[in-house]
This record gives sequence, C-alpha cells and structure tokens, in this order.
Amino acid sequence: LAQGHIDLWPQLFGSDREAPSSMFRWLAGDSSRARDSKAFRDVAEGLQKLYREKLAPVEAEHDFHRFYSPPLTDADFCARPMVLLLGQYSSGKSTFIRHILGRDYPGLRIGPEPTTDKFVAVCHGQQDQSIPGNAAVVDRSLPFSQLTSFGNAFLSRFECAKMPCAPLEAFTLIDTPGILSGEKQRVQRGYEFEAVAKWFADRVDMILLLFDVAKLDISDEFRRAILSIKGNDHKIFVVLNKADSCTTPQLMRVYGALMWNLGKVIDTPEVCRVYLGSFWDRPLVNDEQRRLFASEEGELFTTLSQLPRNAAVRKLSDLIRRARLARVHACIIDRLKKKMPYMFGHAQRQRELISKLPQLFEEIAEEKGLALGDFPDPKLMQDKLAAFKFSSFKKLSSKKMQALENMLSVDLPKLVEMIPVEAGRTKLAELSQLAGRASPFAGVSVDGQAEPVVGKRHWYRPPDIEKYREEFMAMSPDASGRVAGQVGKQNLIESKLPSTTLHRIWTLADTDRDGCLTMYEFALAKHLVAMRLDGHDLPDELPLAMAAPQYVEDG
Repeated sequence: LAQGHIDLWPQLFGSDREAPSSMFRWLAGDSSRARDSKAFRDVAEGLQKLYREKLAPVEAEHDFHRFYSPPLTDADFCARPMVLLLGQYSSGKSTFIRHILGRDYPGLRIGPEPTTDKFVAVCHGQQDQSIPGNAAVVDRSLPFSQLTSFGNAFLSRFECAKMPCAPLEAFTLIDTPGILSGEKQRVQRGYEFEAVAKWFADRVDMILLLFDVAKLDISDEFRRAILSIKGNDHKIFVVLNKADSCTTPQLMRVYGALMWNLGKVIDTPEVCRVYLGSFWDRPLVNDEQRRLFASEEGELFTTLSQLPRNAAVRKLSDLIRRARLARVHACIIDRLKKKMPYMFGHAQRQRELISKLPQLFEEIAEEKGLALGDFPDPKLMQDKLAAFKFSSFKKLSSKKMQALENMLSVDLPKLVEMIPVEAGRTKLAELSQLAGRASPFAGVSVDGQAEPVVGKRHWYRPPDIEKYREEFMAMSPDASGRVAGQVGKQNLIESKLPSTTLHRIWTLADTDRDGCLTMYEFALAKHLVAMRLDGHDLPDELPLAMAAPQYVEDG
C-alpha cells in the first residue's frame, strides 16, 4: 500500500515534486515486519521457509556449498528421523535392524562374513520394495537427492528398501557396509566412504557405533570414518554387541578395552554412552547379566522410541549451527576479498592470507563480536581456499546479513516456543521390544520411561502383613502396637539403601505421621524397600492400591 502511494505521487502532484517517502516509510516498515513475523503451522514448515528465504541466499552468494555441504532440500526438513549404523564387519548391524523390525528387510542377508556391501536406507512403504540408488535419489519425497554428488560409483552401492513396518513409520534406519582393515578396501570401494559417512552423519538424528566383543580393534578405515563424523559427537552412541558370549569378569575387561580404544579416536572430554547387550533373538550363552542386558536394551530402545518427539529440536539445532557457520563464512570471504590488491600481486597476497588464516579468524571474531567456536577448522579451510581466486569473491550484502541476523535473533526463538506443543502431539515409535502392556518381562513402560525387568503393577498392592509379623514382633512393640522411630530405623538401615531413599519410604509408610510404625505401616515400609531394591522408582504419593485394609490387630 505504501509503495503504491509513492508510485502514484508524480501523477497526482507532478514529477517536479519529490514524493515524501518518509511519510510512508512507517507503513512500509509495518508491512515488512508483519511479513517477517508471520506464524507457521509447524516447526518443519517454519525451518523450510526460513532457510529458503534468509539463509540460502547468503550460502549461495559466498560459495558455502563448495566449502561445507550441499544446499538443503524440502525433504530434509520433512523427512522422518534417521538412525545411522556404523561398525566393522560381523558386528551385528544388519541383525540389530532385524531385531528392531522383527523381520528381514528386502534384500537383507546375514552371515559371519561381510554380507552388506552397500548403503541401505530402510524406510516405510506400503509394500516390500527395493529401489536402486539412481532411482532413489530422484524421488523428491526422500531426503537423498544430494547423494548424486558422489557419482554412479556410489549410487550403484546405494539402495532404498521399503517395507510396511510400525517402527519405520517413526524413523528410517541406514545400514552400512561392514568396515574392513587394509588398503584394498579403501582403494577399491570406488567412492569416498568417509565422505558418504559424513554426509549421513550430518543429517541423521542418532549414530550407533557397533562393536563385537570379540573384535574390539578399530581398523584404519573405521578410525577415518569416526574422525570424519566429528562435529556430531552428541549423536554418537556405542553398542557393545554379543555381550552374552562373555562371563562377567571377561565382560568387565572387554568394556575397559573398548573404552581405551575409543578414547584414542573420539577426542571429547565426555565419555560415550555404551550399551551392553546381545541385540538378537537367540538364547543367551551366559545369562549371568540378564538383568543388566534387559535394562540396557530397554534404555536404548526407549531412546529410539523418543526420536520422533526430538526430531524437531534436532532439525532446529542443526539449522542454527548451519546459520552461524554461514554467517562466519560470509565474514571470512568478505575479509579475504577486501585484503586483495587492486592490480598486481594477487597470487602472492593470496598465499600470505592463507598462511595467516588463524590470525585472520581472531581479527574477524573480535571485530564482529563472533565466537571463535563458530569458525571452521583453519587447516581444512586453508586446503579448500587454495582452489579459489579471492578476487572473484563477492562482498558482503548488508541486507542479506541483516535478514540472517533477524532469523537467528527473532524467527528461530519463535519456533523454539512451538516445540513443546508439537512434541506433545507427536507419538512415540511403536517398537515390539517396548512394553505396551504389562508383562513380567517388560523392559519399558507405555510412556517410554525405563522400567527394569518387571512391571510396577506387581508392587501396587497391599503388603503381606504375615510375611513381616515375626520381624515386627522381634522389635518389641509397645502396648499400643507401635515401634519407636529409632527402632524401626535400625531395621530399615539393613537394606543398605541411602538415607534419602529411606526417608521417602518412611514418609510414605507412616500414614498417621506419628513418627512410629504400626504392624501395617512396618509391612508397608518393608514392601516399599523390596520394590526399590527390585529397581523400581518410588511413587510420589502412596497409591490407593497400597492403602491399609480394614483389619483388627490382635494383642
């Protein structure tokens, strides 16, 4: 409207009179602000639109895609969460997928030798179908179109396996070739395995590194693959598979050796989360640690089931990280452009700038108020800059950079506010290993919270008074049938539970709040102690199912 009034000004008042653009600037400003701050239906739509309108122009103008990663597509924002499985041959990657799905995916073959010789994206479909790589990358509903940059050598080793399966409605699994040792595998693959692994690692929600208890060594190629996914450390989880083949002392030594080997490759101060177990349907060879395996498997599958709820957070976090890197990259390119001479000595000056790149990063960070942690690795940047002519770089566009700053400071925080509501509407993944109904072997409750081994319903009942009567009478209750607090304390301490836990048990059991325990209250306290020792969390309030029945205490 404001622009229309300005355009009509010469017709109304003559061309010799200048339009008072300031008069209408507030109108134009309001419409601009309204356009920038409009609401989105969901987080994925908001991320998609913000990337296309505010981040992609900055990336395209400063060759971001030639330095880091290809542009994002609409499918990247709408795709289901993905889980990448990496490991050496015969570590159980394909068997792990079969264990989750409950059946073979199309084209699956399992054996002790290296059987999976390609990358396989196992995703949901209406019927069993195996799609070759060249066909999968042209399907715009799948987030794999950018894999064309790796050429036919890779696409011939990539396929998409579709099948109707409940877990795949929530996430996609990426099976990978078994990693071998030796130079032959690196040279004769025909494509850069590490580059492909990094492409997937940048886009997935979870990375599982699988190890066989009998093959803890990390080969050269596996080491390079782990190093290539650096920057995605928060997504990495380690699975020590086939743990039932070890006795308890052997398992302790194997776990220590694995942590030692990982410490030399994954250079982070935090210790990786390692899940112990045997992720298949075969009988356990050694079931000494059955309870531990059940607990570890329950925690891992709980994390998998919650991926759909956490997907929006991951996509938002990745876009923020990408936007901050694009902002830094634009400042670097602009500074290199400005420091080039106008006429002669371009080559010499370019070599000098590349050699002094770390100092240049510090100057830009201090001048622009940017965090040094947002800057790329100077060594990698130096290698890539050598292939460019700095004089061809474009200068910084203040308008585009302002739009990018507005996205980081205004638009993305609004999307963050939408995440809790959207997560609450998102269903958990339906995994057969998770207990949708009560069972003595239940590993996880309906809401995805870990419940080791046995369902709580077994404990939500009145205690067996006769079971504890003799123990209660041995404490010499008084004439009113109560034992003093100090006497009851000494009995409960024998459970070796922490004092804070025993305090919660006492407050739940002492229903009349008199600081003493009756026969029923003592039985209830012992019942809650047994419940906690069995691995269950204590209730916040005493359930009605545990309330005291009407009974008469004798003598």
